[in-house]
Amino acid sequence: ERLSLKVSVFASEVPKGELEGILEPFKGFEIVSADGDFLEVIERVDPYLVLLPRPRISPLVHAFKKPWSEALVEETDRWNFLLVWEDAERIERVLVYTDRENCREGYLKEVYQFLTEWGVEFKFVTVFDEEAVDILIEREYPEEEAKEILGKIFEDYISSVRNCIKENLGLEEVDLIPLKGDTVRSLDFFAVRHKWNLVTLPHGVENKADFVESLQTSIGLFVSK
Repeated sequence: ERLSLKVSVFASEVPKGELEGILEPFKGFEIVSADGDFLEVIERVDPYLVLLPRPRISPLVHAFKKPWSEALVEETDRWNFLLVWEDAERIERVLVYTDRENCREGYLKEVYQFLTEWGVEFKFVTVFDEEAVDILIEREYPEEEAKEILGKIFEDYISSVRNCIKENLGLEEVDLIPLKGDTVRSLDFFAVRHKWNLVTLPHGVENKADFVESLQTSIGLFVSK
């Protein structure tokens, strides 16, 4: 309703006796049968956004069999997706992830406009992989000097990401949350600890599958241009 989007509900492999009850909240929306390959359905419709369920399964099962919705978003980068936990009640707080390599105008503008119109709280976040850089520096410099150099590299990295966001969105100030450590684990820990409901990512992010399979939040994947 807030985004003024036409909504179509695609029902696939739902027993007839359960269909009416499941679709009760969607009265007034277009109901379409989506039996068969869902990627083919998406290609035919070419939607702006695809909302998919993200089932909660044990890590052991997940290691051997990923949910079909996760496999789908890992397979393509052509559309915007929201992978929402199937037991989620509301999405009210969103982290918008970007880094120096994926600070792209298309992704940032798409997400910024989408979240602004949606009316949820959101902040930008980035992660500096301190350990990878630290190993390289320690090979060449004494410990104290290496710490100073690492600190300067961190400051430069955060400054460059913040400036990139400001330039692409035409903003004077950007509230950017800077994290350090392994990108996926640091982002996941911060999001869960501080109760962020959704993390958005560009399709072009490195190790997209690791983000999709590891983050314990709902996930938004947006086209990166």
